[in-house]
Amino acid sequence: MLEQIFLGVNLVENILDKLQEEDRRKHEQKLQELFIIADSNIRDQFATELLMDKILAPIEKAQFQIHDAAKHAHYMAEVIGYHYADHGLTQEQASKISSQFRFLAVQLTAASSLYNLKLIYKAITIFVDQIAVFKHRERKYSIEREVREGILDRLNTCIANYENFQRRTVLFSGNSQDNKLNVAQSKLPLPPS
Repeated sequence: MLEQIFLGVNLVENILDKLQEEDRRKHEQKLQELFIIADSNIRDQFATELLMDKILAPIEKAQFQIHDAAKHAHYMAEVIGYHYADHGLTQEQASKISSQFRFLAVQLTAASSLYNLKLIYKAITIFVDQIAVFKHRERKYSIEREVREGILDRLNTCIANYENFQRRTVLFSGNSQDNKLNVAQSKLPLPPS
């Protein structure tokens, strides 16, 4: 079963590649739309979002949560390696899944922007959905629950904190109500630099 899922490649890496390609296409389309628009205010807002994404985020608290999520991915790799039979896995399947969790940990610590964090969040969600067929007898030990509580919930908090930080910046910058709406509508997925 697991061999069909992996198909000879790393599942998470394959998921990330597909998501990045999709986001890159969307980003290119949005860039083309921006070039058509003559209003320089919208371009200025886009440039501001790019700068905030690279310079101001993620904030320190979010960075700690991201690293804690990476630690939890390592923990999951270790636990699955020891308790694979309890989840209905073979030793080979457990080794492959553990390897994927270690890869996730590396990707989490390398996330340098909100875009990367959202992309990794999507990939983890899809990855967990793919391996959800392997269940423990008790829910409190399920892989899905551990990933949700130890990784996804933390990343969710980081993403929400960053977006709230952007909203507060707009509110306190003295922009009018019309400008606030334009900023909210101009959020674009950004490919990694």
